[in-house]
Amino acid sequence: MMLVGNLFIGIAVSLLRLSNFGTDPCSTMNLGLSGFLHVSFGIYQLLFNLILLIIVFIFVRHTIGMGTIVNMVGIGFFSDFFLYGYYKLFGSTPLFMTRSIFLVIAILFVAMGVALYMTSDLGIAPYDALPLIIQKLSHDKIPFALARMITDVLAVALGFSFGAVVGVATVIIAFGTGPLVQYFRKHLAEALLQMK
Repeated sequence: MMLVGNLFIGIAVSLLRLSNFGTDPCSTMNLGLSGFLHVSFGIYQLLFNLILLIIVFIFVRHTIGMGTIVNMVGIGFFSDFFLYGYYKLFGSTPLFMTRSIFLVIAILFVAMGVALYMTSDLGIAPYDALPLIIQKLSHDKIPFALARMITDVLAVALGFSFGAVVGVATVIIAFGTGPLVQYFRKHLAEALLQMK
């Protein structure tokens, strides 16, 4: 579940990049900064996650597991590989209709991927642990939901200021995937865990 979930997230990030309608807040920030620094998305994301991992280790080390490593190493490189393969096969930017289909598939894959990898309880991505750190440092004065909103808004603002595309996908993923993730957790991830 953890591996398939992260694979779905990697495909989703690739499709979001191809759709050009924006990406999730963390990818928006990383795409903006990697583009500014002229470094591949995969390499930048790995370096950024290594720095975050040190902070996570200090404050909420219980959130680190095999899923943390797979997420922080795999997503960026898989996304770069998928994009490279797409442009090698098809050569051109997809048409608006194709981009719209990619957007819908990406949103479903993000929700399924997050549901699978988080329900497996094998660790979370360093970025996903940041709200827990904020909550802990504030002594629960800042609840998790508000802390997550703060990190997402800052990530989008930073990415946008460095030239990343912010669009409808960014808004949908930041505010609208919660119910979908919950649906897939209940009807897919938890159902898989209960299977013998």
